[in-house]
Amino acid sequence: MTYRAILVHVPLNEAQNQVELAAHLAKEFGAHLTGVCSLPEVAILRSAGRNAFVKLEAGQIEELIRQEYAEAAAAKQTFDKIATSASVAHDWLTGEGEGADIIIHAARLQDLAVVEQCQEASDLLWGPAVQVALSGHSVLIVPRSWVSPEFGRRALVAWNGSAQAAAAVRKSLPLLRRAKQVTLLLGTSRGMFPASLRMTPLDLLAYLRHQGIEAETKDFELPDADAGEAILKIAKELSGDLIVMGAFGRSRFQEWILGGATRHVLEHMAVPVFMAHQ
Repeated sequence: MTYRAILVHVPLNEAQNQVELAAHLAKEFGAHLTGVCSLPEVAILRSAGRNAFVKLEAGQIEELIRQEYAEAAAAKQTFDKIATSASVAHDWLTGEGEGADIIIHAARLQDLAVVEQCQEASDLLWGPAVQVALSGHSVLIVPRSWVSPEFGRRALVAWNGSAQAAAAVRKSLPLLRRAKQVTLLLGTSRGMFPASLRMTPLDLLAYLRHQGIEAETKDFELPDADAGEAILKIAKELSGDLIVMGAFGRSRFQEWILGGATRHVLEHMAVPVFMAHQ
């Protein structure tokens, strides 16, 4: 398993860091790189043009749309420059609509989607990072503070035996194989099975060894509400530069109302995070 097709979201605001990271990965894996730009305002403007209550003339709407596409063209120039400098094959897509919807559709024929951390915590629930992970795609989320294309040499895998954590491990294997150090943060997911069941053990160390990956383990026992903080703290202590974890072991409503590891990590992440959902 490897990544042969990588998608990177290129929003109209500053996105050079994540494009450089995606281009670096594409070169390393020999993958084709696709940049995708989403234009939510254009979709709104086209809808407004059909609404009799909107006080905008057709000429005004067309001018605003033209300006948005001009910004997309500038984003494409940045993307092309970075991809060409990395000597990777690449192409470009532009969609009109919310970023998450555009990325999820474009990622259907991609092996990995690279997206940005949301600018505001209030945008997390419906932002690309959450929505792409929940869609079942492999997603690598790049924090706003990350400025280097180098990452993933010291990986931390947050493991609780859940279907979400297992999906994250399986889908991140190409990234884990390139790591020089892999640390498994071993916890338990409470309430996964009825008390009457005695499930067979899951040996993650053995599974990774079968995949050619040697790892070390670190145990931790914390309530779910504190797990996210613990994951980030240990990643910092180990100088980790990649976190692999399942997304939303509980429902999104529970995560946001009661708190949870996914939400905390998405809000406070300082290193790239690979997420997956089963």
